[in-house]
Amino acid sequence: MNKSLFNHKLFKALLAFLILFNCESNTDKKDTFQNPNKEVINDTVTLQGKKKVIAPKGNQIFENSKKLYNLKWKNGYILQSINISECDNSNTDEDINKLDKKIDSITINDDSFTIYYKAFENCCSEFLCEAEIINNDTLNLIYNAYGSHCFCNCLFNMSFQFSYNNKLDDIKVTKTKIKSIVFNNNLNSKVKFANTYNTK
Repeated sequence: MNKSLFNHKLFKALLAFLILFNCESNTDKKDTFQNPNKEVINDTVTLQGKKKVIAPKGNQIFENSKKLYNLKWKNGYILQSINISECDNSNTDEDINKLDKKIDSITINDDSFTIYYKAFENCCSEFLCEAEIINNDTLNLIYNAYGSHCFCNCLFNMSFQFSYNNKLDDIKVTKTKIKSIVFNNNLNSKVKFANTYNTK
């Protein structure tokens, strides 16, 4: 066989192989594009403009709630801190629930006031707390019990400390005068807002 003829046939065979290989490669790309089973799928979800909801843990103030915003900027009070005791099982009296939503004392300072009270709730409760002014002059203390449910109830000693939003004074807005207190929108729990112990 002539050497140049051999080279020509070899060249044609290589060319055919390259064309065939190139077609197979393009077919795979087409299949990948058309067949979603061959595509690489990104399972990461991006949530733009949406806030992630985080479940509450422990006793805490419901920060940035509409009620607390209005309390601060319309009424002039800031729920500064809360304090909630461990479940008190020391009193086993059947009438213990009569102490529910009873104010122990109110202390008033130059820059804050604190309301101390008791709440009768499930032993395993934790509390999400906020406050608002209702009916023009009533401070509504709100505590939402959540969490595990146990087969017992008990008294929790609670306190809500409020400070004054003095920025309202700078713009000549008068703070709302508080005349009474209720718990969790229950008007039957209404008590007079009185300085039962003044630390001035």
